[in-house]
Amino acid sequence: MTKKSIIPFISATIAAFIIYLVLSVGSAGPTNSILLWSVSELVIGLILSIITGLLCLKLWQGKRYAMANPLRWLLLAVYIIPFVIELIIANLTVAWKIITLKNIRPGIIKLSPGLSTDAGALLLSTSITFQPGTATVDVNEQTRELYIHCLDIGDDPAEIREPGNIFAKLNLVKWIRRITE
Repeated sequence: MTKKSIIPFISATIAAFIIYLVLSVGSAGPTNSILLWSVSELVIGLILSIITGLLCLKLWQGKRYAMANPLRWLLLAVYIIPFVIELIIANLTVAWKIITLKNIRPGIIKLSPGLSTDAGALLLSTSITFQPGTATVDVNEQTRELYIHCLDIGDDPAEIREPGNIFAKLNLVKWIRRITE
């Protein structure tokens, strides 16, 4: 590990440890505990946080330490609201398509989101995969174009989709750009 990667490593480790503490609060037993956590839980959390810090080092490196910025974490928390709205719309749309048996043409489409970071491509691909009837099956690592299996590929399967056309009401790619770039 170089001197340049120490700060991102420490930031990633601290962030992972804080998330771990929040998720494991209340694990303290009647004995051998520190505040709301057991000692063994804290040790395991620290070890897992160090491993996570090493694995996520690439996401935290860069000129601006992009993911170390607290504003980005706040935007990520706010991102949950438009994502849940899109998730509800997608669930209703898929339910309607299944009930009516209309517009069910499964296939794989190509999405060119124009994202410049790996973190952005990762967040977009997971957001798409959470939508019912869709799954990200491949990512072009150079261009960050996504290949997505959809329940309805539309009239022209060879068409490269724009990010605004993939979601029903909100352009989640704009949100993801704000968070990751």
